[in-house]
This record gives sequence, structure tokens and C-alpha cells, in this order.
Amino acid sequence: LGRRLRNILPSFESAGIDAVVFAMNADLYDAAISVATKLRKAGQKVDVVLENKKTKWVFKHADRIKSKYVVIVAPDEYSNGEVSVKDLSCGEQNAVKIEDLGEWAAGTI
Repeated sequence: LGRRLRNILPSFESAGIDAVVFAMNADLYDAAISVATKLRKAGQKVDVVLENKKTKWVFKHADRIKSKYVVIVAPDEYSNGEVSVKDLSCGEQNAVKIEDLGEWAAGTI
């Protein structure tokens, strides 16, 4: 039965996801949706995690679906108008101003 289900259920590997947006807590879910919307408007394919998950799970999930970036909406950064963006190809993590996400997604930052 397990093998048959594997062929029926969709695989999200190589789904062409550019970024996984993750809210660190439930208070930031609206902010995460707003961030995802900005990225989508800039042409990014985005997966949003609105669950009480550990950060480690989110990075494993992003790796499984071959996402290029993880965008973390955390309380301190968000209060400064920023999100943390981790490039999964090189491991580099940077703060990006929320107002600049469109430009970042378009590759101009």
C-alpha cells in the first residue's frame, strides 16, 4: 500500500518555490502573509508556513521542496521593519527591509 500511495500523492520536490516565508510565532502570521504577498507581486513563487514549527523543521522543509530562500519573520527584526533572508545555496543570511522586498525579489538589491 505504501508504494502505491507514493505514486498517487503529489510530490512537491522541485515545485519551483523561490522562498519559504516563516512566522516565528502566531502574532506574526499576518505579517508573514503580507511579506509573502510582496514577494508574489514581485514574481516569486512562495510557500508560507503558518504553523507552530521549529526553525529547524522549516529549513528541512525548504530543502525538501528545493526552495532558494527562507524568509524569517521574527519579532525583533519585524519591529525594526525587517525580515531575515537566508540564501540556501550559500548559507548567507541578511536582514532585508520589508519595504525593499520587491526590489530584493527582483534582484536589484
